[in-house]
Amino acid sequence: MEGAFDDELLGRTLGGTYRIEARLGAGGMGAVYRATHLRTSRSYAVKVLLPEVAVRRDAMARFRREAEAVGALGHANVVAIHDFDVADGWAYLVMDLLEGEDLAARLRRVGRLSVAEATAIAAGIGAGPPAAHARGRVHRDLKPANIYLARQAGAPQP
Repeated sequence: MEGAFDDELLGRTLGGTYRIEARLGAGGMGAVYRATHLRTSRSYAVKVLLPEVAVRRDAMARFRREAEAVGALGHANVVAIHDFDVADGWAYLVMDLLEGEDLAARLRRVGRLSVAEATAIAAGIGAGPPAAHARGRVHRDLKPANIYLARQAGAPQP
């Protein structure tokens, strides 16, 4: 997915609003980039579908459902989605840009977690799904790589 995909996106402005600046990560359906909102200068994470995925009607429907479902939650333990669009041939959604690492990376970095840290993380994980369930949604891909441990300003870092 690297190479041509990044070459086409880096420096591009999606929807006349979000300037793509750097790749943050990638998955099977697309990639996530750091982007700047041109009018507010605020940084966001922008998830962009691969063009070959975006042409599949089922993938676009799933992407749209994800944007609408997560965007409607408004819960502290669920990343906020601010925008969704298809522009200039790119399907994308705009999320809060979080600083930190996912749980899989933390486990690789430190190995076994302390009881206190594991308990705190478990409590956070446990708070998100009920918010989704209350809106008739089920998270079907809850795994360490999808659990983001966001740094909080002023809080000690593990």
